[in-house]
Amino acid sequence: MASLSAMADGRVRGARAFSAVFAAAIAAAALGFEATPAVAKAGARSSREVKRAEVGTPERPLFAVISIADQRVSIYNHNGLVERSVISTGVSGHPTPKGVFTIIGRERFHRSNIYSGAPMPFMQRLTWSGIAMHLGVVPGHPASHGCIRLPAGFAARLWGLTRIGERVVIAPQDVAPAEFAHPLLPAPKMQVLAEVGKAAPALDSPQAPAIAVEPPLVNPRRYAEQLKVKAAAEAAAAAKTAKETSAEVGVKQQEAARAASELKTAEAAHASAQAKAAAAAKVLEAAVAAVKARQQESVVVAELGGAEGDVSGKAEAGRLAKAHDEAAAAKDAAETAKKGVDAALADAAAKLDAAKAASAAKAAESADAVRRWSEAKAASDAAAKAEKEALVRMSPLSVLVSKKDQRIYVRQGLAPLFEAPANIRDPETPLGSHLYIATATEGDGASLKWSVVSMPTQFTEARAERRRKTALVEERTAAAPKPRGIPSSAAEALERVEIAQDVRDRIAERLWTGGSLIISDQPPSGETGAVGTDLTVKLR
Repeated sequence: MASLSAMADGRVRGARAFSAVFAAAIAAAALGFEATPAVAKAGARSSREVKRAEVGTPERPLFAVISIADQRVSIYNHNGLVERSVISTGVSGHPTPKGVFTIIGRERFHRSNIYSGAPMPFMQRLTWSGIAMHLGVVPGHPASHGCIRLPAGFAARLWGLTRIGERVVIAPQDVAPAEFAHPLLPAPKMQVLAEVGKAAPALDSPQAPAIAVEPPLVNPRRYAEQLKVKAAAEAAAAAKTAKETSAEVGVKQQEAARAASELKTAEAAHASAQAKAAAAAKVLEAAVAAVKARQQESVVVAELGGAEGDVSGKAEAGRLAKAHDEAAAAKDAAETAKKGVDAALADAAAKLDAAKAASAAKAAESADAVRRWSEAKAASDAAAKAEKEALVRMSPLSVLVSKKDQRIYVRQGLAPLFEAPANIRDPETPLGSHLYIATATEGDGASLKWSVVSMPTQFTEARAERRRKTALVEERTAAAPKPRGIPSSAAEALERVEIAQDVRDRIAERLWTGGSLIISDQPPSGETGAVGTDLTVKLR
């Protein structure tokens, strides 16, 4: 961007080159004051400050025409000239680019990113490569590094008037806009306005109308406002639901974690009961085996006792009887113990089944809560996106038809919407570059008033006139065709453009005041980036 300093040796020295008087003028402008004419013109001849006169705000949209030859900027709306001021544009080594631009950014107290932080109050950005309008020294001739310097009072005044999205034409010489009407200009589509947050009454309710009433039709801007209100309400409701379900997810996940922990405890208790049951079964099995062994042993001993005599047989029989009784008692005890262990195992199994069921239920509830949160989050994101899209729809629509590319480009809110093929009849004849701006509504409130600015071309009027006379001589008996070197007029350019109906319909849904159409031989310039820029055309 251009520096605000004086450049005695061609180098920029930032704020150090400002005089104390000009710094005072900057401060005055920032506070809503206007420097004296001498200060506004030269930047350093008086420190007197005058309160800026109260001026009514003009109707928008506004657009600016900058004449490099005249070193002048003119601000227009549908009523005509609104403001005019002297300016200072780029020197020959750093010229101000010519073409059709848009205000894409604004900073009240900006410092240059290029020229050592030089102050650029009331900066209104036209390109991201460093071209802007801002307060600066206006010596009455080109003096900047490409920017458009504005006098202090006018810079402050303009800051309060303009908005992002308004068009700026930079031309080699002055061009004046003209009111323009043509049946091929894009027309807005009126759409149905649905009431937000209010359900329609049932047909059999007392509130239902006896006769069906046609819903009101509104312009694209009002429709976008309604969409924004609706989307904002839906976004708030969806965000609330998402917040509530997020909290529920936390609760359900904690419950599921507790149930899973309880399941692990039940599984451990069941495993322990199973181990005890297995051990008790082994003890009982051993006790039963011992009883059987004692019974077999007593039979053998009784048989031997009959052969050895009564005394020893009786003693051995007594010993065996006692051992049998002890084995039987051990068996009874093992059976009793096993019954208790089996009961504990059954209880552990029942608890395990209950824990499994509870854990599965809590896991399902947690999964359901996560699913509902995911759906609520998606709905919240969709509603937020719809709100953002509605906000974009409230911005001016920007359309460019390029003969070079044979395409139509459509943007809104400084971001691309779509592009499509466009056919230009008689492609060998230049179109020129024409900017059509929807400046106001007609009396019916459903159609638009337009102004057009046709950019000057490299062909002088004298040269064009000579070509016209030559064509008339060659075609005396019929209407002469337009010489191929002479660009089309604004009307002729419109008539040479062929665009598909579905493309026209998409444009109509979003077009309202402030919208613009560029028809040009040129493609979008390199300043037309992905996001944060508008359709820009530079003249060669």
